[in-house]
Amino acid sequence: MKPELQHQLIERVLAHVEHRTTDTERDATLMPVAAYYAGTDRDARYAREHAALFRELPVIVGHVAQIPNPGDFFTHDASGVPLLIARDDAGQVGAFLNVCRHRGTRVEPAACGAKKAFVCPYHAWSYGRDGALLGIPHERGFAQVARDARGLARVPCDVAAGLIFVRPTPGEALDATNWLGAQIVDDLTGFGLASGAHYSPRREERELTWKLAIDVFLETYHLRPVHKDSIYPLFFDNIGLVDPIGPHLRNIFPKRSIKEVATQPRDAWILRHHANVLYHLFPNTLILVEPDHSAVLTLWPQGPDRTLLTSFTVVPEPPATDKARAYWDANNKILYGATAEDFTMGESIQRGLASGANKEVVFGAFEHALAHFHRQVEQLSSRAR
Repeated sequence: MKPELQHQLIERVLAHVEHRTTDTERDATLMPVAAYYAGTDRDARYAREHAALFRELPVIVGHVAQIPNPGDFFTHDASGVPLLIARDDAGQVGAFLNVCRHRGTRVEPAACGAKKAFVCPYHAWSYGRDGALLGIPHERGFAQVARDARGLARVPCDVAAGLIFVRPTPGEALDATNWLGAQIVDDLTGFGLASGAHYSPRREERELTWKLAIDVFLETYHLRPVHKDSIYPLFFDNIGLVDPIGPHLRNIFPKRSIKEVATQPRDAWILRHHANVLYHLFPNTLILVEPDHSAVLTLWPQGPDRTLLTSFTVVPEPPATDKARAYWDANNKILYGATAEDFTMGESIQRGLASGANKEVVFGAFEHALAHFHRQVEQLSSRAR
């Protein structure tokens, strides 16, 4: 993030701290509980939104540090589509449907690794690192098959700020920088996302809709009651910045230490040292920038009321010692302790929505990041139909 932007954001925070205010919209927002798949049409709504947002829009599936060398690969299934992401001989990152073009078998069963070629376990059709069909055993039985048309089905893929984006449906090329916007790409690159190392991947499932799993991260109103015994002592009560950037969001959660910068020269102001910077990359990824590393959390719908969280940490360099690993693990323990508290509240909401007690939920005027997120869900899922 450029120094001048950091200075502007810090000045906004300091003004809020001085006046005990926070970023806000003019009015509260009412959201029907049906938006959380709690109505009679929940299955139809879920299917419609899932198809529009998780098949037609770019989603983040990983980081380039997972596949640093030609032949490196990983597989990805959380979107509901079997994907194979690989680096080819030219060093380019590509994404394919992990489906044999003979009879539809899953080609690569492993979660990750390095290979010269990918061989289907059923009849041994083989494919190159670029997805091209290399070999067909007993090829005489397939005289009419055009090899050029039988490579692995490629899906649009691109990289921005070190993050691998895929649109899980075959189609036109994907421009990840255009999707994110130059501002976010510049921010994330400046925070070291592009050059960092991939560390400590995790998976966990929770009993709440993916939208609630996003909601619980997007406001500071809950910090004092929910995190009073964990992270709240570091932060202010309900003070934060919210900046929509296209369909995405940049939230700033300032720490109490930010008051110290007022006595420092401006060229010494470093935002991440005194605030958590949270990006919501629509539809389902959250990037939390902390003082010396970042966490990438992606929420994948597994049904109307179940969500898979996949996450990893981006650290400056691969930890080479037990001491370094212990340091990053200790940081992750704090993060995932706080997210467990958030998800406990989200699961409570999920049960409450199903009770029928409310026909709508209320987002306060200072919970407007949530309102922005849900407006984007409605607009982009409607546009894709």
